[in-house]
Amino acid sequence: LRTRPEQVLIYEYVPNGDLQRWINPEAASSLGLKQRLDILIGIARGFEYLHSFGLVHRDIKPANILISADMQAKIADFGLVRAGEGTTAGTTRIMGTPGYVDPAYSRTSKATTASDVYSFGVLMLVVLTGQPPVAD
Repeated sequence: LRTRPEQVLIYEYVPNGDLQRWINPEAASSLGLKQRLDILIGIARGFEYLHSFGLVHRDIKPANILISADMQAKIADFGLVRAGEGTTAGTTRIMGTPGYVDPAYSRTSKATTASDVYSFGVLMLVVLTGQPPVAD
């Protein structure tokens, strides 16, 4: 949606909060294995769509995946999204969340769709095991 020179993102209402809430082993609302796998498949499809436009998310983590009323995953927080193989916009600071950031991106400051695939792999481990990632 474009209004004047600004761009606006409009999200649907997602009442079930973020994925972190659902995978926390101490939470009463923990998901079963099939539900976790279904959510991961939905996330993978979402990233396939995002990447088809040449966009790189750069901050994949449970807090950036929202869960809809019908338990569908919705990718959120597009604040770090860049087109193509962008650098960190003139800074040496790596964008993203420690533990989820691709080591190659940490070394080169160039995020690619492969960086998102790495982060998604970490997310899969976290979703399936309930254990936090190891910080870089």
